[in-house]
Amino acid sequence: MSRVRATGRLTASRTVASLGAALPALLVALPALGLVWDATVRASWSSLGRDQGIFQYVAWAVGQGDVAYRDVRDVNGPVITMVHLVFQLLGGVDEHRFRVLDLACTGASFAIAGALVPSITATDRRVSPVARASWALAAWVALSAQYVVYGFWDTAQRESFLDWFLLVSIALQATRSASGDPRSKATAATLVVAGLSSFVAWLGKPTFALFTASQLVALALEPGPLRSRGRRGALFLAGGAIGVAIPLAFVAARGDLAAWARVTFVDVPLMYRFIWPRPASAILSLPGYTSLAWVAVLTSLGLATLIALRRLPLRVIPVAAMPVLGLVSVLVQAKGFPYHFHPVTLGVAFGWLVALAAIWSPASPASGSPASAASVARRAIVVVAALLVGVRTAYLAWAAPYPAAPAPSARDQASLESAARLSAFDRIDYFPRAMRDAAEYVAARTEPDDRVQTYAMDAYLLFLARRRSATPYIYAYDLNAEAALHGSFDEGGLVPTDVERARIRALRDGHARDLAARLERAPPAAFVFVDRSPLMSSTDAVADFSAQCPEAAAWLSSRYRQTADFDGIRVWLRDDLAAREPEVRAPEE
Repeated sequence: MSRVRATGRLTASRTVASLGAALPALLVALPALGLVWDATVRASWSSLGRDQGIFQYVAWAVGQGDVAYRDVRDVNGPVITMVHLVFQLLGGVDEHRFRVLDLACTGASFAIAGALVPSITATDRRVSPVARASWALAAWVALSAQYVVYGFWDTAQRESFLDWFLLVSIALQATRSASGDPRSKATAATLVVAGLSSFVAWLGKPTFALFTASQLVALALEPGPLRSRGRRGALFLAGGAIGVAIPLAFVAARGDLAAWARVTFVDVPLMYRFIWPRPASAILSLPGYTSLAWVAVLTSLGLATLIALRRLPLRVIPVAAMPVLGLVSVLVQAKGFPYHFHPVTLGVAFGWLVALAAIWSPASPASGSPASAASVARRAIVVVAALLVGVRTAYLAWAAPYPAAPAPSARDQASLESAARLSAFDRIDYFPRAMRDAAEYVAARTEPDDRVQTYAMDAYLLFLARRRSATPYIYAYDLNAEAALHGSFDEGGLVPTDVERARIRALRDGHARDLAARLERAPPAAFVFVDRSPLMSSTDAVADFSAQCPEAAAWLSSRYRQTADFDGIRVWLRDDLAAREPEVRAPEE
């Protein structure tokens, strides 16, 4: 009996010690836990925005047999299509299920990185499950708060998907296991997985190569024999080769490699980089961005200081670099869209957790010896800092811009897609209920294997109607290049030269000719114009199309008729189908 009691006391003592070691994690998590959970639930019921809808269509069309980059002209990397395809296979054709899957995968990446924090900072190689669970909870709470505050338009974006891979890669590389003997299975597996996760993000957005560069620098600077460093680097690069090969294999199987390469390496630098570019000064002067930039820089400097003071090992360099490299990525892309900042805010939040853990748990005094005044003061500062991070986390979750979750009795499709509910997600040029009305109209008047052409920026309409595009051109900017020809609207911003303008016009003209030829060869059942779409020269989509593609517009007007208008989403049916519909008067110009 006495042995049982002693064992129980020892277990309780270890649990208390583990909780003490993870006290900063609990101080971060507990003040915000309820608010983060509420924000996450509300976010799961949000509608999809324009970009998510586009990606849903591209993935669905590829799943239906269209060839990626040939039949669907998309400027995004294959990883994005792969994520959406997997989500759709798991039921993500439904908006709520899609959001749940995104929040689950995103939250899982946060929790995994958090569980690795003790292996990054603790001096004891043995980490208790309690400590891992506490830091996993803290990471889920703190990182989820910075995620959901972006809102429905800017979550489930390219950057946020790629952050799954980046965060796990950087956290794995920062653990002690990555610095071990490269001949051991644990070290080899850690480095290969880290390399795979880091490089796979390149096939989502090339700017993520910046983070990989910091990881390679950390591997090169690791202490130890040159041969060991070389082997660790080789293992990381071997994983990277797999990470690049997987998306390319997907393109080879479900797409056109030559078309992907042409879009990625020719058309994007030729045309798409000139659409709405902003100089760094304009981006950093936008509301909230200046302060965020300073926070990112100071966070990276603070972590670099801990590395210089040897409170953190050199393998943590990528963690320290993530906030500022995220900022560099934003400036390189030269757009300043909110979702471009995902790696910045993620790097800041994760960096703070690593810093709290590192300052809290350096080598402790010998057992039985009293703690020094400096140690007590240091821990008191960490307690206060952790509480402040927890309070800030709670505020971010409270500020998450989502309407209340629908009541259980209002979660049927009709209630979720009602005009009253979807109006919460209306934007100046995006109207979810009108899009559904138009999609239902098109679906009811065409056959499942019919093709439909749009002149818009909302391929989600095609997804909702379950109709494939008649041509590869699902973006208006492929047919109207005025935005690219103009370049930046800010002084000092990027603008094309005369030679580049000529090449842009030639690219656009080629698209217009190809569109006209495809339409004539296989006339689609319907043509949908979306007024007020971005990247058009006119708010009237029909007039804009007539100006940009006169040959196709003349052909269209002689064979199609407008039969419906849903708040500016105008449906033209082919004459044989339009004959069954009442006459609808087109708006006067």
